Amino acid sequence: MAIPATLQVALNNNGINAGMPGWAIADAANLSPPIPGSALPIGDAPVAGLTKLMHAFYNYGRAHFTWAQNAANIAVAPGLLTGAADSCACATFNANLKWLAATVCGIPGMATPSPSRVGQFLTVPGAAAIDSGWRGNVRTVTQGFDQFKCFKFSSHYWLGLGGQQFDVCFDKVFVGDVAWTALDAADPGALRDAGVPANQLYKLAKPLPSADYLIMIAMFGPNNWPSWQLTTRADLKKMRR
Repeated sequence: MAIPATLQVALNNNGINAGMPGWAIADAANLSPPIPGSALPIGDAPVAGLTKLMHAFYNYGRAHFTWAQNAANIAVAPGLLTGAADSCACATFNANLKWLAATVCGIPGMATPSPSRVGQFLTVPGAAAIDSGWRGNVRTVTQGFDQFKCFKFSSHYWLGLGGQQFDVCFDKVFVGDVAWTALDAADPGALRDAGVPANQLYKLAKPLPSADYLIMIAMFGPNNWPSWQLTTRADLKKMRR
């Protein structure tokens, strides 16, 4: 399905021209033509339209975008969509999606991304990030980053619409939260055993059969993201640095 003519006009009017990432994303989204008599440039209901755009944005990102710890000013919406930038953090990914959905496509009801999940936590294993080169920053004793596909965050951002959450960083529509388990501060004895400062060791709020602690390890992912390993309290001394 070609981009509806009304959407092409809306894209051009907002500085998104053929050949720019935003145009390619809108094209891949297969959005419906507007309903006759409607002032909106697309005919999809808000949730359906946002879902289509999110999926197309994520797929484009898997091929072209990288995840940085801090976004440059040029990535602020619509910087990713014009091609001014190709790397940023989660809030800016979702802000660019919101700009495309609201400003260009006229989808109403989305708030500006804010800290949707604050505090140290792990995502559910098996996730695939918008940055295809970053396959996770958490491993276990038996599974590497590529196998475990789990991410440790100190905060995370997504969009809300129609009682659902939309996270373009993982192409997920969900209700509630993305956390697998929160991370609590490690007790002083555990910190002494591990020989690390408090910001490099956390206790799992929901212990696993094979792990109850998360420790930073001397490996770095794309854009210098720190890496972590799940371990047990009994093994902390073995990992002492």
